[in-house]
Amino acid sequence: MFTRSALLLSALPCLSSCVTEGFSLDGASTFRVEVVRVNGEDPPSPDARLPANLGNVDETWEIVIEARDGRGQPTAFEGVVRLRAEPGAVQAVEGEGGMGRNLRVRGGRATATVRVTGVFGDSRIWAEDLGYLPAEDPTKAACSNGINDDPHEDMLIDFPADPGCAYADDDTEEGGTFAAGVSPPVAYALPRISDIQGRGSETPYKFESMEVNSAPPQRIVVTRISSDGFYVTDLAEQDLGYNHLYAFNFSTPPGMRVCDRIEYLAGTVNEFFGGTQIAFPSYRVRPPARGEDCEVPEPAIIEPFMVGNPVAMEKLESGLVRIEGFHITANFGKNRATVSKQFPGIYEFKADQSNCDLNEDGQVDFTSPTEGRCSEQCTSSTECSEWTSYSARGNYKVSNGAVMIQVNTSTVGGFDPTSHRGEVLDVVTGTLRNFSGGSLNWTVETRCSDDLACQATGCVPAPKSSKEACVRLRTETENEATN
Repeated sequence: MFTRSALLLSALPCLSSCVTEGFSLDGASTFRVEVVRVNGEDPPSPDARLPANLGNVDETWEIVIEARDGRGQPTAFEGVVRLRAEPGAVQAVEGEGGMGRNLRVRGGRATATVRVTGVFGDSRIWAEDLGYLPAEDPTKAACSNGINDDPHEDMLIDFPADPGCAYADDDTEEGGTFAAGVSPPVAYALPRISDIQGRGSETPYKFESMEVNSAPPQRIVVTRISSDGFYVTDLAEQDLGYNHLYAFNFSTPPGMRVCDRIEYLAGTVNEFFGGTQIAFPSYRVRPPARGEDCEVPEPAIIEPFMVGNPVAMEKLESGLVRIEGFHITANFGKNRATVSKQFPGIYEFKADQSNCDLNEDGQVDFTSPTEGRCSEQCTSSTECSEWTSYSARGNYKVSNGAVMIQVNTSTVGGFDPTSHRGEVLDVVTGTLRNFSGGSLNWTVETRCSDDLACQATGCVPAPKSSKEACVRLRTETENEATN
């Protein structure tokens, strides 16, 4: 009877031969990559991180690359490696051997200055063998000489047919070694919410997966819970703007409440029709301690002159805002608009007649010469709210006679805006959403019935403070607050 140890010992010769047959420890197996200088200085320490790079300036990293064999020893590798920054982007590789974003390695070693941008957190330089060896004389390169130089591997000839040819001047039809290496991290700060917003109309970190900087002095508080996510504000940058962010969660985040502090937030940053958001979020929340005040800031007042100022509005995107004294447009109803008999091509809108879905297919065709024109004329009028925008998304227009903005009060139960067309809404509070479809891009969305103050059914008689409005107490059976 064989013991388990005996069986394992008897298998060792076979295992050894199976692993080593046809395998050599010689040649490049990996690359040792080191960043020796950053912007002309020693690399930053984790305790003194550089600010997150927003992708609007280049920084210089001086690097050294050495090829190593399977034993970890230096080896005389000849070829080109592709460089990339993770996270971030390589703009150019400068110095002897620099070739765009690539670097020529001779005798197993190379140095270069790499211009990078968009770097944040623990960023690294990656190097990978492309299987590319530029010919000294491009006219005689193996990948453009009309000969199959690697008949033992395939029957394909030259670039671009042979997958071993990186470019036409590649002097080898053989593929790369798959050798790769990565540098130790270069310490940058994690992006703050204002960094993610980019302090402009678009995020500099589109499609990047990242963690949001929530460490002191940053103080991130939940300002709204919605059916598809949540909204947060960084209190540390309240006076600067661009400090609000929407997290698209696909559903209401369980266990989260207005006033909660965010201790951890990560996800994929993206632009959705002009609005910056973080999707697929992971988060950790801390409820206010007993006796601790709610830190949700009072809403920012949107003055009429700000509505047409994209910079002023971008600073408030996804933030808690308020408009005062605007009235629901007078022409707002489900019946179809009609063409004027006196002025052909001009559409007439009446109290219950602002629907530009003229063919009744359930939507407005903005490329249609009829429906598109009807929608444009309604949109440009200070007293018309196009019906399908309301029926599809709950958005409708309010005006002060000169300035227009959209609101969405679908969270206010019992309030029917069409029953109060032409009437003043004393105060509308909510989060500010940016949606680039059409000319009215900004919508104030109420969070709950506390956010609509007016004299109609469903409204509250007067606006409430942020310490009270839409704040819901937890129960003993509250769901787990981490996702």
